[in-house]
Amino acid sequence: MKTLLSVDLGAGSGRVIAARCDGSKIALEVVSRFDNTPVEIAGHLYWNFPSLLANIRAGLAAGAAKYGEIASVGVDTWGVDYGLVDKNGRLLGLPVAYRDVRNCPERTNEVFALVGKRPLYDATGIQFIDFNTVFQLHTERIAEPSLLDLADRALFMPDLIDFALCGVEANEATIASTSGLVDLRTGDFSAEILGRIGVSPSLFRTPVRPGTVLGPVRGVPGLEGVPVVTVGSHDTASAVASVPADPSTSWGYLATGTWALLGIETPSPILGDASYELNYTHEGAVNGSFRFLKNCTGMWMVQELRRAWTKDGAAPGWDELMHEAEASEPFRSLVDPDWAPFASPGRMPEKIADFCRLTSQPVPETRGQFYRTAMESVVMRYREVWGELETLSGRKRDVLHMIGGATRDAMHCRMAADAMRAEIACGPVEGAAMGNAVAQLVGLGDLASFDEGRRLVRDSIDMARISPSAGAAAWDDAFPRWLDAKKRAATA
Repeated sequence: MKTLLSVDLGAGSGRVIAARCDGSKIALEVVSRFDNTPVEIAGHLYWNFPSLLANIRAGLAAGAAKYGEIASVGVDTWGVDYGLVDKNGRLLGLPVAYRDVRNCPERTNEVFALVGKRPLYDATGIQFIDFNTVFQLHTERIAEPSLLDLADRALFMPDLIDFALCGVEANEATIASTSGLVDLRTGDFSAEILGRIGVSPSLFRTPVRPGTVLGPVRGVPGLEGVPVVTVGSHDTASAVASVPADPSTSWGYLATGTWALLGIETPSPILGDASYELNYTHEGAVNGSFRFLKNCTGMWMVQELRRAWTKDGAAPGWDELMHEAEASEPFRSLVDPDWAPFASPGRMPEKIADFCRLTSQPVPETRGQFYRTAMESVVMRYREVWGELETLSGRKRDVLHMIGGATRDAMHCRMAADAMRAEIACGPVEGAAMGNAVAQLVGLGDLASFDEGRRLVRDSIDMARISPSAGAAAWDDAFPRWLDAKKRAATA
């Protein structure tokens, strides 16, 4: 039995998970969980890196104490955010969080003026979101030029953690691909784009592939000499690596969490006017292909609703909210999950009410109505994107693999099957941690390929399947209403 430790960080929490593999199956056991809450300093949001690192080291030490011999360690996190390190390896300030107010359309438009909007997309294939690394670095050059002048290296969040654990500086390929700085034809950082935004190309190194052994862990009891292995360091890359797809089928994936990443794998970019206008993205997959996808708002809205309803430190249970939503009238009110005011933390019930008033819809009155409005609207966006993916790729998909924590929500999965008129395969729940472990096994030589890794996942989980029900027709009727509400809000 081989034990690997996966560090899986989301934008709200982190976990250290033990992956135990006997050669035929792999099982996950949570070692530790901890919060990942940005800190606000002088009106700006930063990641509390010292706290994160302390929790990670404690979790790794606990894993070593519990399981004894550990084969390797791998780290995945959310995308785009980075830390700057000087020539002595010192972190130059806390990394700025992607939801910080500095990441705004004004700065994005300045980059378009410097690089060109279409040339930037054609070079990188990355969708435009105000917090992409290319826009953040431009803002850094304006707001804190001294930091960039002092910096010797820019390390994305998982790169930074790898560096803290083993002392090796490297930019991993899948996390680098989220930045809007990597040329999708060469797989390397674009010196031209960096030069146009006034950033030295020397801040980055040619990205290394998932499955690269970096160096031994340092400073964690019980893990001395254990290798740190690069995984799909972008958590979605690790999650997609865990998709237990049958290679004989045509499939898509929906990685659910705070964000919902809906897409396909493709060996070649799908560039052109349509993908540019619809703002689709090409992020790196662990096997060297592209994750052609759309970033959609996922469970963020319902997470924020739950936070708004927290009293005396106690939040309502997910099952409780789901039952209240199931008892509420369907399609009473529909919102656009990507409406700009929803993106910032706080006041989610009030924001949903504002959207409904803006679009002349009934304002939700109960928790169940709010929850159902949010969930139905999120799934309507899935439906829209699923249709676009089939059109852009020119291929109908046999099955949609849903992975991640939101697959535990039975209502969510049923809604997706009905709205998308798709066969849904659910699991694994801990997709990112599972894919993280698969990459470690590839790096250690226990698996010959990532295709073998997917077969290992298929053999290791019970995969629930959900087919569209008789209620699917109601989604056909409601979808035009959702499109109309989305359009009215955009033009209000």
